Amino acid sequence: MQIKKIVLLFCIPIFLGLNACQEQGPQDNQTSGSIKISIDETYQPIMEEQLKIFRSRFPNAQILAEYKPEAECFKDFFEDTTRVIFVTRELNEEERKFCESKQIVPKSMAMARDAVVFITSRSSKDSNFALSQIKEILKGTENAAKYQIVFDHKASSTVRYITDSLIPGSKLSENIFATNNSQEVIDYVSKNENTIGVIGVSWVADQSDSTVESFLSQVRVAGIKPDTGKITAFVKPYQAYIGLREYPCTRNFYFISKESWQGLGTGLVNYLCRDGQLVFKQAKLFPLRVNVLLRETNAQE
Repeated sequence: MQIKKIVLLFCIPIFLGLNACQEQGPQDNQTSGSIKISIDETYQPIMEEQLKIFRSRFPNAQILAEYKPEAECFKDFFEDTTRVIFVTRELNEEERKFCESKQIVPKSMAMARDAVVFITSRSSKDSNFALSQIKEILKGTENAAKYQIVFDHKASSTVRYITDSLIPGSKLSENIFATNNSQEVIDYVSKNENTIGVIGVSWVADQSDSTVESFLSQVRVAGIKPDTGKITAFVKPYQAYIGLREYPCTRNFYFISKESWQGLGTGLVNYLCRDGQLVFKQAKLFPLRVNVLLRETNAQE
């Protein structure tokens, strides 16, 4: 059937660079050398593509990327395992005070916006939920025995998002467990009818055709109806709805850097905030460092 769809059109990029010091780094610059970075596992599909392009452009750049739960990324940052991390929140007040005590000047910026999505098996009878219903299921107060909630990792950014943004002050249901990563969530949900998986949209968005809004065939991505506002329909995490925040469960993707010279970390961040914005778009995230035009068109669902 015909549905309303919003298409993204890119204008002239607007880039805000890092105000890195001009001193030269000990072993690396913006296009060569070596660096280890920690990346929220939620973004592994898109960041692997970004790094593939960056390395092809700068063959002398050696970037060791480790994908892990968000909490471990911050641990790496504060324990000096890495000087650049890619996560879904900025530093909190306590973390900023710690940086100040160590004479660290952190820099951060939101590069793109994505969505936390809820997936069910293809055989599940439920494919749409009101946000209020999702909250009650997460707390175990509605259909607690029917649904099992599956997260990507107990220390992941999706767990933190749920507890901080959707059910603040409440405990998660006991009918919840965590796998080791997002791929395991997809595999488990696809084989179990009464489960709801919670992952990032880049793991299920179909990147094969940049003109089509569709999701992986192994699972169903649930439409979510917001609790408040003008939207009264079930909204799926299509790219434009993420950008407009009409899909109710969105979050930003940040870099946080403590690099004190224009090193390889700065070079990677510069790329992600310029040319890498197109790659974010193709991965169905909403790029935040460019001007974006939205228009309506008709498309087959």
